[in-house]
Amino acid sequence: MIFGNVLNMETFIDLGLDPGSANTLMCIRDKGIVVDEPTIVAVASDTGKWLAIGREALSMHRKMHPGIHSIQPVSKGIIVDYDIAQRLFRELLHSVKPRILFGIHRLVISVPFGITEVEKRAFFDMATEHLGAKEAYLVYEPIAAAIGAGIDPFEPVTSLVVNLGADTTQIAVISLGGIVTGESLDVSGNRLDSDIIRYLREQNNLAISEYAAEQIKLHIAATDRLDRDGRLTVKGFNLRSGFPETQEISTAALSELITAPLQEIVTSIRKCIELLADNPDMAVDILERGICLAGGGAMLSGIDRKIQTATGLAVTIGNEPQTTVSKGLSTILENFEHYQPALISNKKKHKQ
Repeated sequence: MIFGNVLNMETFIDLGLDPGSANTLMCIRDKGIVVDEPTIVAVASDTGKWLAIGREALSMHRKMHPGIHSIQPVSKGIIVDYDIAQRLFRELLHSVKPRILFGIHRLVISVPFGITEVEKRAFFDMATEHLGAKEAYLVYEPIAAAIGAGIDPFEPVTSLVVNLGADTTQIAVISLGGIVTGESLDVSGNRLDSDIIRYLREQNNLAISEYAAEQIKLHIAATDRLDRDGRLTVKGFNLRSGFPETQEISTAALSELITAPLQEIVTSIRKCIELLADNPDMAVDILERGICLAGGGAMLSGIDRKIQTATGLAVTIGNEPQTTVSKGLSTILENFEHYQPALISNKKKHKQ
């Protein structure tokens, strides 16, 4: 998708970057989200030549041979392969912008809550030195998610945001433009997929793909009450016979793999609220407003009902929760002066 044509000589853009472990999203001021692609690169094993990026690379990742390998340069919202990441972001941006003379005036990047100073510096260096941004800012994912959900973080009202990402779950209590308390959990959609793959390999000697695990996860999450004798048909590779095979798997056993991570999220939510014992008015705000659920994990059918039942708090999910953070970045870019105090800058004097 290209905005304008090769004669469009827009000189500078304001860009929002949400570098997720599963997907990278980009938004441009006044244009909204323009990039939503898997954060992955397919590379030739012998030469290192890039063969594909984004969705095309993900398709290759699922069925690659030894001559091709994939690289995922972002893990848990943090850059783990600096060179690959900055080049991938440039390529994704150029895929939607004509290859003309343009630059980035203001770049706002969403980052996980709890990120270290060294990790922040890596993002700033990439933004200014490799992406060429004149100004660079970071914003914590829960704050961006709150803004994307229509919450003004500067209001004297407390909000509880739970962002269910591909690699982490970010839980934060937000008030007056900052995070009062929060936690980043190693609970995610990717972890659930890995748990399902490991369980079937160990218990049934059945190897399945990441895609198959994701489909099983979606099926289990969509079912509120699973029959103890319920069965699910799963296709994979039998590790004993050495041949592909179809097995009938107990849905009750698989559902337990989802129950444990969900309980971790609920425990963390309760912990964050308990830390507000000295601020009862904040706790009352959360009781009245409930939980704002965002992120790709919020699309799991019934996840809101499960969290609401476990916590006793109302849970709301906006449209397209997987883009809530990016929507927040768009809003920040369009109302920059208002939201700037909630951002982290690379200048010596800044507010967090």
